[in-house]
Amino acid sequence: MTTPRTRSRTRSLAQVSVVAALMVTGCSDPSAPSASASPTSPAAKAPAPTAPAAPTPSRASSAFCADLPTFQLAMLSYQADVGKVLQNQPLDFAEPRRKAALIAGYGKRMRGSAPPDIARHFTTVLDAVAASARAVKPGGSGRAVVEPVYGKRNRAAFDAVQKYECR
Repeated sequence: MTTPRTRSRTRSLAQVSVVAALMVTGCSDPSAPSASASPTSPAAKAPAPTAPAAPTPSRASSAFCADLPTFQLAMLSYQADVGKVLQNQPLDFAEPRRKAALIAGYGKRMRGSAPPDIARHFTTVLDAVAASARAVKPGGSGRAVVEPVYGKRNRAAFDAVQKYECR
């Protein structure tokens, strides 16, 4: 059983993980001058005023790409929990369900803007996590928990989503 303090610590660790993932993937403005630029360097000077460019939506700025690192991290964490069943370790039912709900929430927001080259795999992953999470219950089948996530049928989709990078 988790205490409020444990939940708070877990939530804080999750938030730190998300921030770290975003920092690693480089969610900074590439046009911003670097901190090491000297005041006299061209990078530190204010840019000349120009007419504002019309915003053009790019694949990298879509909701899918904005949430992808967090989704990938949550997916890995869920897979690790499910992997405990393969190693005959006890499975805490609440935690995988919580992670599956997080994955479903992100997936719902991301699905509409998924690039065509990954959309089918993304949907397969969402469906597999949902099927696996439904089987996470006392007296449930270990195979029903593991098969959607680690089975041959969905393996390519999980690999594709995990390795996908927005450009």
